[in-house]
Amino acid sequence: MSAVGAAGAAAVSIGGAHVFADTRIDRLAAAIAAVIDPAFLTEAGWDPARRVLSFAPEHPLLGRPVCRAADCSATAPAASRICASCRRRLAEHGLGEHEIGALPARGHRRSGRGPDACLVGGCARDAMSARSGLCSVHEEQRRALPGVGVEQFLTHRQAKPLPPLALCAVDACTRQRRHPDGLYCGAHQQRLRTARTRDPDLDEAGWRAISPAIGRGGEVSLRGLPPLVVAELLVGLQQRCRINAVKTREATLRALCNDVRHRQLGSLTDYLPDDDRDLEFAGLAHCLIGHARRALSTPETEVAKDDWDLRVFGHSGTLSFTGISQSWLRESAKRWAADDLPKRRVRSGRRTSAGLAVRHHIGALARLSESLRMREDRGDHPAALGRADMEAFLHRLAYRESVGQISGDARIRACREVRAVLTRIRTMGLTRPGGLAAGLGEDFTITVADVPAEPEPGEPNRDLPPEIMAQLCAQLDRLTSPEMRTAIELAIDTGRRPEEICALDFDCLTRDDLGMAVLIYDNHKANRPDRRLPIGEQTAAVIVAQQKRVRARYPDTPVGELTLLPTDRRNPGGGRAITAFSLAFAHRTWVDRMPVLRTADGVEYDKSKVVLYAYRHSFAQRHADAGVSVEVLRELMSHRKLETTSGYYRVGETRRREAVDRVTAMQFDRHGNRIWRQAQALLDSEHARRAVGEVAVPFGVCAEPSNVKAGGGACPFRFRCAGCDHFRTDVSYLPDLHAYLDDLLRTRERLLATTELDHWARAEAMPSDEEIRRIRRLIARIDAGFDELTAEQREQIEHAVTVVHRHRSTMLGMPRTHQTLPDLRPERTT
Repeated sequence: MSAVGAAGAAAVSIGGAHVFADTRIDRLAAAIAAVIDPAFLTEAGWDPARRVLSFAPEHPLLGRPVCRAADCSATAPAASRICASCRRRLAEHGLGEHEIGALPARGHRRSGRGPDACLVGGCARDAMSARSGLCSVHEEQRRALPGVGVEQFLTHRQAKPLPPLALCAVDACTRQRRHPDGLYCGAHQQRLRTARTRDPDLDEAGWRAISPAIGRGGEVSLRGLPPLVVAELLVGLQQRCRINAVKTREATLRALCNDVRHRQLGSLTDYLPDDDRDLEFAGLAHCLIGHARRALSTPETEVAKDDWDLRVFGHSGTLSFTGISQSWLRESAKRWAADDLPKRRVRSGRRTSAGLAVRHHIGALARLSESLRMREDRGDHPAALGRADMEAFLHRLAYRESVGQISGDARIRACREVRAVLTRIRTMGLTRPGGLAAGLGEDFTITVADVPAEPEPGEPNRDLPPEIMAQLCAQLDRLTSPEMRTAIELAIDTGRRPEEICALDFDCLTRDDLGMAVLIYDNHKANRPDRRLPIGEQTAAVIVAQQKRVRARYPDTPVGELTLLPTDRRNPGGGRAITAFSLAFAHRTWVDRMPVLRTADGVEYDKSKVVLYAYRHSFAQRHADAGVSVEVLRELMSHRKLETTSGYYRVGETRRREAVDRVTAMQFDRHGNRIWRQAQALLDSEHARRAVGEVAVPFGVCAEPSNVKAGGGACPFRFRCAGCDHFRTDVSYLPDLHAYLDDLLRTRERLLATTELDHWARAEAMPSDEEIRRIRRLIARIDAGFDELTAEQREQIEHAVTVVHRHRSTMLGMPRTHQTLPDLRPERTT
């Protein structure tokens, strides 16, 4: 038992009347009892005097399947919903299970497994058997009367009510003793004889304390358990129903109570289920233990521990600091985590990634702690740490990456996260004199230069080819779950994130002013709720069909509480949606069971690339190929920045060629003359030139062979593009031409004003008036040609310029005039 529990048990408190008949209980039990809602105890059928839970059969989470026979209320877990006793009765009457309605009545109603009250009016004793319905005394009296049946005996003058017998001496038992001079009920009397046969030296008092109650349908006995355990079980069951909305089988709860009683534990938090227990039992135990532990937990009490339950802070999961051995670093990490967690977003009833993000930071500090343990003082003195210790940590990260223990991304993330935490603890004043990390040197840090550079991302290629998408859509009928099929279809059609699909509300479909279908969803990642996405009528039909299925499945739940994709687990009211994890699992199973997927070339396609997020990239690529502008696509993807959207698609060769066609139509030579050649020949030449590569100069394109071969770094004419026949420009370089003209004018004015140069040096460096006139002429000719276009043509040209800019290779700085070394590896790109 914990120190808090021991302190609470030492004091006696008056309270918890709605939980305990005897309210003289320890303060800790009383404090937990105060958290329990009396309405829930009524709902669960709690009897404070008997300490027994009696679940109503119709309860959605605590109920049980009851026998379909008209006069029977026994538990019937079988699929037929007929108890074993009624199956025997059907066999005796020669009836089948489908004829359960024709089964003759028993004569008296059974309330369930276990003894019912004696049928004699007013008699308070237990019936001897379900068949007779009489207590042992009245049964003996009936048998002494020849030819008298049970119904006749009930009206006989000897049928007088009797007072109840004392309860069975077994602590957990709720039955009466079999005889007035005995100690046990009939069932426990038999169990005691069996136990003594196995162990002649049986401790009968100990046996009475740990023996389980005799099971009765719909009842779970908490008798024989300490008040603290009773309060913990009840508060755990309440939170399991209210928060988790999980169905609890009485047999599993009864088994848990029996095991806790058998171990004679003083607190439920000390219980640890055996390894051989099934998942249902272990899940129930851990759930109740967790809720019991959190019943009185607060952020103030949780931060003092080395293992945090993040639910106390509004997040999911746990957070352990035990991997950090240095006390100053561990306590500083706790202060950082306590400061960081309130800044993280929470979502009511849904998991967030906040706990995972904080755990990543603490994991990085654990790596730092491991490195510091290599010191002679094991890193316990922050004032002794310096740059050399941080370099040792960085070297160890590099070594781990080199041997494959961590990835390059993990190394970069560890550096950034350690840097962020150390910076924050300094900002919080923890390194000041008297602080947790007092004396920690300023050189014990990670600078921006210490963080390895991230690899430059390549062109987006996570979308699925159209032929693969067609094959996937042809296999949708293989999905047996309507919810999973609807989710995958919506992911394909709408390109929403998996968690956004799963969280769709029941009324997520609406219509705009023109009657067109619109999907309403929440962008949880960017915290942008109630986003609107235009969808097609076929997608809307998928949603409508799913709405009908959900409404038929949950007819009594208000529409505002329903979700479009309800889960089959822990969901009696239809308000809990499927999770992204379960959707991903179902999707992976579906894809793996498909036949081989093949590309248009007949090559087998890697199924591991078919993930839910690939549908989002495919959505972006489809719209980009259809000519949707990046600004509109950004809105469709619900992005804040254009750069984010551009990472979801690539401009295909078809769009590149179309853009080049439009730009080439407004191409000029160095004299400012518009190039009028046969369009097809010109365009083919331009595309061929792009295919073999082109070299960009600051305000146009250079076709001089040696300069092209050198990648623009070896101009033989000392960068005199305006006077070179190998130079040409087009409308896409107009901003660069303006910038170059401004630079020429600034250079001329600066040289005219200087007195430090000799005359010949100034003349050599001075931009020529002819070059300035050429550049001005080019700008004027391009502007004039642009003004001749219609508004629609100008818009098309502007869009084409954007496309060309995105895929243009650029050169920073002026070309060199000296010769470069030959490229021995021409297949490599810079």
